[in-house]
Amino acid sequence: AVYLMDEPLSNLDAKLREGMRFELKRLQRDLGVTAVYVTHDQVEALAMSNRIAVMRQGRIEQLGKPREIYGSPTTRFVADFIGSANFLDGQVVGRAPQGAGFVVRTAFGEVVAGSAQDYAAGDSVLLTVRPESMSLDTEVGGDWVGEVVARAFLGDGVDHMVKLGEVTLRVKTSPRISIPD
Repeated sequence: AVYLMDEPLSNLDAKLREGMRFELKRLQRDLGVTAVYVTHDQVEALAMSNRIAVMRQGRIEQLGKPREIYGSPTTRFVADFIGSANFLDGQVVGRAPQGAGFVVRTAFGEVVAGSAQDYAAGDSVLLTVRPESMSLDTEVGGDWVGEVVARAFLGDGVDHMVKLGEVTLRVKTSPRISIPD
């Protein structure tokens, strides 16, 4: 038997919705049933799934485990659709030391980036950087120097919009860190 659940939690308030996620997962596990769960809520998709199919215009864009979809999106659409993402254009300089990915030149300097694909020096690439993968520091002289232009307290974290030249990046920090805009 396969159960089809078409946005079953969409009309619930946030707190009830969160509790029901755990209850539905428990029921599915205890009953040993397969469920196809349709949702537009990315957090819900990550929390409820063993496997996710991200669809675009009726076609599967990427299929995989939630951690793979979130951490290693194969297209810009998937990276942008699941969670929040910053995108930076870059050019591959070469392989990183100890095979830890590639050195990529961006408008803000060189960074080391991992990839499942192989690239050659000179290739143009698009880097995806999750907001929670970056950190902020008030000390001048860090890797990149920018200006906090907006922030939002979210309870479990603080979103900062940081302007670096012509690009604005979203950086999510712990709730203990809040740099004024």
